[in-house]
Amino acid sequence: MSVRLLIAALLLSAIPAAATAAVVEGVVLTENGPLRGATVRAYDRLDDVGGANTRAVSAAGGKPGFYRLELPPGEYYLVAEGKNDQGSFFAFHGANPVRIGEEGIWLPFTATPKTALSAREAEAPAVAGRVTFKGAPVSGARVSLYPLRDGTFRGMGLATRTTGADGRFLFTPESGEYLVVARKRMDGRAGMPLKTGDLFCYAPGNPVVVSENAEVSFELPCYPRDDLQGFLEPGAVVRRTNAQLVRFREKRNEPAALSLSIAGRVTDLDGKPVAGLTVSAYRADPGQPFQMHFVRLMAEAMAVTDPRGEYVLKLREKGSYYLVARELAGGAPRKGERYGLYAGNVDHMVLLDGQVAGADMAVGRVMAEDRGPADAGTAGAVRHRFAETVLERDTVWEGDILVEGRVVVKQGATLTIRPGTTVRFARIDRNGDGIGDGELRVLGRLVARGTPGRIIRFTSAEQNPRSADWSYLLIFASGEESVVEHCRFEHAFTGLQVHFGRAVVRDSIFTGNVEGIRFGRAEMRIEHNEITGNTIGIRHHRLEGPVVITANVIRDNDVGIFLVPSGQNSVDFSSARYSVEPTLQMLPIVTGNDLSGNRSYSYKLGERQAYDVVLRDNWWGRTDEAAIRELIFDRRSDPALGEVVNLTRLSAPPKEAGVRKGE
Repeated sequence: MSVRLLIAALLLSAIPAAATAAVVEGVVLTENGPLRGATVRAYDRLDDVGGANTRAVSAAGGKPGFYRLELPPGEYYLVAEGKNDQGSFFAFHGANPVRIGEEGIWLPFTATPKTALSAREAEAPAVAGRVTFKGAPVSGARVSLYPLRDGTFRGMGLATRTTGADGRFLFTPESGEYLVVARKRMDGRAGMPLKTGDLFCYAPGNPVVVSENAEVSFELPCYPRDDLQGFLEPGAVVRRTNAQLVRFREKRNEPAALSLSIAGRVTDLDGKPVAGLTVSAYRADPGQPFQMHFVRLMAEAMAVTDPRGEYVLKLREKGSYYLVARELAGGAPRKGERYGLYAGNVDHMVLLDGQVAGADMAVGRVMAEDRGPADAGTAGAVRHRFAETVLERDTVWEGDILVEGRVVVKQGATLTIRPGTTVRFARIDRNGDGIGDGELRVLGRLVARGTPGRIIRFTSAEQNPRSADWSYLLIFASGEESVVEHCRFEHAFTGLQVHFGRAVVRDSIFTGNVEGIRFGRAEMRIEHNEITGNTIGIRHHRLEGPVVITANVIRDNDVGIFLVPSGQNSVDFSSARYSVEPTLQMLPIVTGNDLSGNRSYSYKLGERQAYDVVLRDNWWGRTDEAAIRELIFDRRSDPALGEVVNLTRLSAPPKEAGVRKGE
């Protein structure tokens, strides 16, 4: 061989071989049979669907309504469209993104009428419609709204509505682009993966563009998953043209990935097994602690506990997973629901690299479990330094406590902090967000009772402390009522947060934090505290009390009290924007407080809070209502907001407000 030919051969051998294309064949069906002339398109990304950026377009198959695609291995979003005498039809495959390997597959589409979107003027952005199956309204369907920027339509989404007997739904989001998807689970288990016969409904007009002062409406047609007999009209017959190809439904359910599993046992706080709970595994980021919004995402796997409380999760990929056990899959925890996080570590995370056994969990009733007072005499031994620690049994802290990282109080355990104790948090910022990672997370119960002469102090361990040196003390998805008395919180991002829990907070000082107190769905009494010198004094989300805020000094903050939209999925909230579930509708009682001297506003409604708020008998540092209104940010400042109403006011600072020194 000549040198020239040898060089050419070497160059050719260096060129990578083109990826082998797999054959995808199938049929596009309406309820009356194959849709003649239908076309299937493949897209690389969800936001490409419907646009010009198409990876591949199908060729005609062996029969009318049948198609053939060739695609290299990868994941694709597949849609089908076509027309007949009855009109236009559209299908977005419910398994999207479809994973294509090197082996060919048989992939049928179930097409529903391509309904048109209509728009009309409205006071605020809105998305409305009706869920149907074969033209009839579907009741009990869960309609989810997903921001297109998230790039997913899995899980609960930004907000979820359940349709009534008329099949109708209504969302009032901010303007933007959204995906609208509905599902009807025939067995009623919300959040569980769709089974054969469950309805899947994808808006043909996705992504839906929502503009200011416009309501977009449309019909959202459904088809039954993996159930052609339930979809096709009597007499419609479909036979495959290529029996050699593996059905995608069968390939998807192959047991190839079943060697990966997480198994464990779920018990109540007394150690008794709990049957019938749903255990969910959510994809985890090893550098990211568990946060409540993860439950609005789609779980990677789900399992139901058996009579022994045991479960096995089958997963397809190695990696890290957060584990949650609960009665009601999907959405935020509900009061009284049995709920628990995996507490084998502070991340609530299991690392899966094969088969994991012993991932046991304990569940308690959210905001509704009373196990009596903690017995400090039998509590665990005192330690003075904690780093990434789970307190699994009753524990007492006293003296000088150093927290280097995160400490979690497991469900069923009580942490008692004795008077005069100082809890210092080292500033550790692993993710570089400017907020220290140190936190105390209470899934069980906290009893922090100081005295006027011996307060309990939660502070920074740094020589030159500043706000956000540590994250927060968090009471989260707990049952029993926690108690915070005569404590001082300083140099935190948030001194105290309470979500899905119950707490009494009294005679305590919150100063030098980004936020003094934050709460969401909670039952709280916040009284006789001094909340001063923070960026925000009290920040709260949903009005789902009962919450009483009384006899506090909330002064010298940038904002005294700030009511902001919830970051959680608003499942089945009423149609008013960010209003509360009707069964939980109640306003916090805010009365007898000193709200004077805050730098920007003493009370502020956050973006799109459209309900009215009652504030009675507080001191604002002024007596003239017009002057007081200057300290309030509500509808008078932004027409999209609610209004502070019934603004009765005190003529002088309340004498009883603030920390009581003699008790």
